Amino acid sequence: MSQILALLFLLKKLMLKELSSFSSVRFNNFLFCILFIMVAGLTSRAPEAAFWSTLLFQIVLLAPLLVTFSVDTQHRLPPERVATWPLTRRQRLLLSSVSFALNPLFIVLFLGYLFWMGLAAGLFFLLMALIVHGAVYAVCRLPFKIRTPAGLSISRTPLDVSGIAQETWRELLGTLDFWTALLIAVSGTLYRLFGRAPAPEAFPMLALFVGIAMSTIGQRMLCLDEGRALLRYRLLPIAGWKVLVTQDMTFLIPLAVMVSLLSLRTGIAFGLVAIAVGRYSSLRQRANQRRWRFVGGDPRFGVAQVLLGGLAGIGAARTGLWAVAFALYVVSIFWGEQLWKCSLTA
Repeated sequence: MSQILALLFLLKKLMLKELSSFSSVRFNNFLFCILFIMVAGLTSRAPEAAFWSTLLFQIVLLAPLLVTFSVDTQHRLPPERVATWPLTRRQRLLLSSVSFALNPLFIVLFLGYLFWMGLAAGLFFLLMALIVHGAVYAVCRLPFKIRTPAGLSISRTPLDVSGIAQETWRELLGTLDFWTALLIAVSGTLYRLFGRAPAPEAFPMLALFVGIAMSTIGQRMLCLDEGRALLRYRLLPIAGWKVLVTQDMTFLIPLAVMVSLLSLRTGIAFGLVAIAVGRYSSLRQRANQRRWRFVGGDPRFGVAQVLLGGLAGIGAARTGLWAVAFALYVVSIFWGEQLWKCSLTA
């Protein structure tokens, strides 16, 4: 009994620690946009209408959170430590079930939808959380490890930038923003390919939402690993603008692939502006950004990213003129080079 109580106490500490680490989502651009849409719907329509009009975005926002929170206690600790626990297979399965039942995110999720939309909506999202938890539990116990195919490696890029590109790509994959954008892009692409009479005007808007989901990363390009990358890059015999361009291309190429079947010009224009606006905060601000979390940015730069990027994206979609976005990006490169040199002499 004492062993079970000790494990439950450990589970409580881990859950509270994990919940506090998600505070960065408060300053995420995508969350701001979803809340704005929901508030606008609540002021002009009934709460039910606001719920249904934002249902897809709620699922897209919650899916990465559910996956991250579904990793139970036994996979949050070093395997050597877990191996010393005197537990049978049944007890380990029971511990995983308890970790789901006591998960603070699932509890808050159920109560929030219960009071907003009633018992049916609360049970629906709780069932979705249970399905995600079961899938993650099964994947974590596969007899083999899932590795990235060697063909997807970036090691064939020039030697002076390959390490920077690989590190940036690894940190990019470790953010929930990337996977949220990927979910939106896949959903929009499937809608375009298989939807009945898809509306052409919806594609630029979907591309904008993909860009918004990725935009907060533009404020933390050098802080995705808690700022250690900036310290390492300063020691490299390479110009600052090359570091910035390498990171930017590692950001823009996946974004271009995501929006390629939606609206490439819209997505690229938005991405260029988002990077340009976030340049200062990326080089000057320090953030304790953890892996497998939403990136937390500065609301001031976030609003500018969404507004200016939205204008650039819509302008590129309607007129095809994305030169303004590219010019703003080029200016940000020169400005970033000056900030980089100042940081070296500070």
